[in-house]
Amino acid sequence: MMQTTRPRRRPLRTSLAMVAALAVAVTGLTFGTVLAEQTTTEPASAATASAFDPGNIISDANFYDGSAMSASGVQSFLNSVAPNCRQQSGAPKCLKDFTQNVPAIKAVAGRCAAIAGGTKSGATIIAQVGAACGISQKALLVLLQKEQGIVATNAPTNWMYQHATGFACPDTAPCDPAYRGFAQQVYAAALQFKRYQASPTYWAYQAGRNNSILLNPNAACGRKTVYIKNQATAGLYIYTPYTPNTAAMNNLYGTGDSCSAYGNRNFWRMYTDWFGSPTGGSSPIGSLDTVTGGFGQIVVSGWTADPDTTAAIRAHVYVDGVGKASLGANGQRADLGGRLGAGNTAHGYSTTLTGIRSGKHNVCVYGINTGPGSNVLLGCKDVAVPGGTPTGAIDAASSVAGSLTIRGWAIDRDTAAATQVQVRVGGKTLGTLSANQKKSGLDKAKPGYGDNHGYSGTVKGFPAGTNTVTVHAKDLSNGKWVQVASKSVKQATGYPWLAVDELASKAPGKLLVRGWAIDPDTTGAVRMAFYLDGKGLASPWADQTKPGLGTAKPGYGDDHAYRLERSGISAGKHTLCIIAINQGPKAVNASTCRSFSTPTGPPKVTVDAAASAGLGKIAVSGTAYDPDTTAAVAMTWTVDGKQVATGKADVQDTAFGRKYPGYGNGHGYAATLTGIGPGKHTVCSVAKNVGGGADTKSCATVQAASGNPTLLLDEVSSPAAGQVKVRGWAIDPDTADALRVHVYVDGVPKKSIAADQTKALGTTYAGYGTNHAFSTAVQGLTSGASVKVCAYAINTGAGANTGVCKSVTVR
Repeated sequence: MMQTTRPRRRPLRTSLAMVAALAVAVTGLTFGTVLAEQTTTEPASAATASAFDPGNIISDANFYDGSAMSASGVQSFLNSVAPNCRQQSGAPKCLKDFTQNVPAIKAVAGRCAAIAGGTKSGATIIAQVGAACGISQKALLVLLQKEQGIVATNAPTNWMYQHATGFACPDTAPCDPAYRGFAQQVYAAALQFKRYQASPTYWAYQAGRNNSILLNPNAACGRKTVYIKNQATAGLYIYTPYTPNTAAMNNLYGTGDSCSAYGNRNFWRMYTDWFGSPTGGSSPIGSLDTVTGGFGQIVVSGWTADPDTTAAIRAHVYVDGVGKASLGANGQRADLGGRLGAGNTAHGYSTTLTGIRSGKHNVCVYGINTGPGSNVLLGCKDVAVPGGTPTGAIDAASSVAGSLTIRGWAIDRDTAAATQVQVRVGGKTLGTLSANQKKSGLDKAKPGYGDNHGYSGTVKGFPAGTNTVTVHAKDLSNGKWVQVASKSVKQATGYPWLAVDELASKAPGKLLVRGWAIDPDTTGAVRMAFYLDGKGLASPWADQTKPGLGTAKPGYGDDHAYRLERSGISAGKHTLCIIAINQGPKAVNASTCRSFSTPTGPPKVTVDAAASAGLGKIAVSGTAYDPDTTAAVAMTWTVDGKQVATGKADVQDTAFGRKYPGYGNGHGYAATLTGIGPGKHTVCSVAKNVGGGADTKSCATVQAASGNPTLLLDEVSSPAAGQVKVRGWAIDPDTADALRVHVYVDGVPKKSIAADQTKALGTTYAGYGTNHAFSTAVQGLTSGASVKVCAYAINTGAGANTGVCKSVTVR
C-alpha cells in the first residue's frame, strides 16, 4: 500500500541518551529476602542484519505504547537528531521548528480518542496522535523517517510534509490529495494501524500463521513465506506489503538488487539505531492507579508489564521508603487490550497492606524489570490512614407526634469494633442506639472497618416545631461522646392530610369512594364524615391498610386508608363531600367535595358475529346492556328494516362481566333469524332503552345462503297406460325466481318445465315465496316396462344442478 522504493538516506546512527529508558535504582529498599534488583539499559546501537526477524519486526508492547514519549521528549529527540537543520529560503521549516493549525478531531470508537484543535508543533502532533490512538511515538517517528526521511533531514520539502507517512500513496498510483498535510498524514497512519489491530482477520496478512509476502511490487520477483508472530508486525506488512530479500539484508544500510524492497527493513533498522531493539530490551511500563487508606490498612492497585515478555512481572510496594510487599502483576485488566493486545491483559496488581499506623503516608510502586532494561518507578501517592476521634453521619431523620425516627452510621476511627451513639435535641439526650447494624457499602467507603456500623431507631420526646438533631458517637478509647453529625428536623403539625384516590359509580345506583387521611399531630386513625348532596351518608374511621403509605409518610404507618361503598344511589349527577376530622391543636378539619354521576344513557349494543346459518336462516350474536339497569334488556332483530324476531340479552358472557364490572355476566344474546330470502341483507340488533336515552341498534351486512338448488320429488308414478307422472318442488338459494326442471326417462330428455306452481313450503323458505312447485306427465312409454325417471333442478348463480332419480313400472 505504501511507497517503498525511493532513494535511501543513511540515518543518524548514534546513542541518544535523552530517549534511552530511564533506569530507576531501588538499591537499599528491602523486603527481607526479596530484593528489588537493579538492571541496566542498553543504549541504542547500529543494527546488524543477523538480528532481523521478518516475522517479529517490532513487539506489540513497543508498537502500541501510546505513552512512549511525551511532547517534550519528542521535541528533544527532533532537536538532537537534526541539530544542524535550518530553514532555507523558499523552503518549509525543519520538523523541529514546524507548526500547523490542526482542526479538532472527533473520537473514533474503539480506535482513537478525540484530539483538541489548535496551532501545534510537529512534536506535539506526534505525541498527541500517539497518545490518542495508542501508537508509540517512537514508531511514528520511525514511520515518518522511513517514508519521507523528514525526521533527520536538513532540507525538508513541501512534498515531505504533504505525504509525511506515505498514507494513501500506493506504489502503482499517485497519492490521494484528500490526505495531504503533516497532521493529517500522522493521524491517518495511526488510525489505520488501529484499524488493523481491531480487525486482525480482515486483512491479507495475519499474525499467528504463515503468510506469502511479495519481495517487490514487481510480482515476477517472487514471494517469501513469513510466519508473522504478532499484530504489530502484521500491521507493518499490511501498510507496506513487501519483505526484504537477501540482497537488501546483505547491504543493510544501502541498496540491494532490482527485486529488493526496503520499507520494513528500514523500519526495523531505524528503530534499532534510534531506540534500541524493537522487540526487547525495554524497561517495564505501567501505572499506580489508586491508593486508598482505611482502618490500619492501605489498598494499592495498578498495572505493570515488561515489553520484553508477555509473562507477568512483579511489582514492589514501598510505604514511607520501607518495602511492604512484592506481588505478581497477573490480574486481568481488560482495559489494557487496546494498549498491549487483546491476549495480553493479565498484568494488573492489587494488594491490601495491613498493620499501618494512622496518619499520612507516601506509597510508591516499582515495576521489576525482566531481561534487558531496568526497574521503573510506576508512581508515588500520598494517602491518609484514618485514626482519632469518631466520625459518622445522619442518613435520614423525621419526627411524627413527638417520636423521632433516625438512621445513619458511626465509626470510632481507632478500632473496627462497634460504638454507640446518643441522639440529642437542645442538649437533651432522647436515646442511645448501638451503631452495629449492617450498612451495605460502608466498608467500601471506609476500608477496613466493615459494614456493621449503621444505627437506626425511634426515640421519644421530640419537641414541636423545627429542631436541630445532633448525633454523638462514643470514643471507645476514653469514653467521651463526640458529635459526629447534625440535621435540622421539622415535626409536622396542623389540619389533616386528605387524599381521594378514587370516586366512581361503575354500576347503576352504586358508589365507591376510597383514599386516605392522616392527622400530622397523631399516628392514630382519623374520623371521617361523608355527605351526599348535603345529607350525612356515613362516618367511618380511616383505619384500613394502604401499602406504601408509611413509606410516603414516614412514621405514620400504612393504616390510614378509607373505603366506602353504597348502593341505591339515584340516577343522575351528585356531589359527595369528604371531611377528615382534625385531631391536633388546630381545630381545622380537612375537606373536599367532588361531583360524580351514576351511569345513564342509551343502551350499548354490539354485533359480534352475524352469518348465514343455512337456507333461509341468519345467526346473529353479541352483547347489549343499558347503563341505567343491571337487568337484561329487551331485544328486537330486523332484516332489511323489517322486524323478524324479539328476545332478551340474557346469555351469560364472562368477557362482558370483566369489561363492565358491576353489571354481571348476563348480557349476551344469540338469535337465529328465519325466513330469510336470497342475496345480501342488513341485519340489526336493537336494544330497548330503559331510563334516559333511546333505543340503540347495531347492524351488520350478511350474505344469505348460496349454492346448489334444493329438489324434492313428491311423486313419480304411472297413473295411466304408457304414461309417467312427475311432481315436486325446487328452490335455488341464490334466487327467489322459479327454476327450470328437466325430466329424463332412461337418460332421454323428455320435458323442460318451470317450477312455478303454488305450494306452501313452510317458514324455512318464507323468504323465497310459494311458487316453486312443478308437475308434468310423460306420454308414449312402453306399457310394462320398468323405467328410471330423473328430474334435474337447473342451478342459478353459485353451485351446480341438482338431480333426483326414481324407478317406476309403466302401466
